[in-house]
Amino acid sequence: MARKIKNGGIMDYIFDTTKMPKQDAGGDYSTANGPFVKGKKIIFGKFTIPSGTRAETHSHPNEQFIFPLQGKARVTIKGKTKTVIPGDIVFIPANTPHSSVVIGNEDLIFVTAKDTSWGIVGIKKKTPSKKK
Repeated sequence: MARKIKNGGIMDYIFDTTKMPKQDAGGDYSTANGPFVKGKKIIFGKFTIPSGTRAETHSHPNEQFIFPLQGKARVTIKGKTKTVIPGDIVFIPANTPHSSVVIGNEDLIFVTAKDTSWGIVGIKKKTPSKKK
């Protein structure tokens, strides 16, 4: 059963994303934020990454699908880079390093789905420290 959302939930099953609180979805590696709902097996949300910002390289133990609605981003998955636009479907396998840079003047708005084996926020790739 879907979780009840205090702001924007209708009948426990229909959620008005314009009335739901925006939540951080990128931890210390991304500016991604937006409303999301967590069911028993799927996390589903509508997120924004503002123009001129990015999601640094990170991964998560759960797989993810991304469906851009507005804007463009240069997405790198496993070292391969492609520009994604509205209508593309992006699949990120579990534990796969990936990043994105919003390009152009529009915010990137996308819907995403992740399985619930992990939360919405991933794990930032650690930068190797330089030895002196």
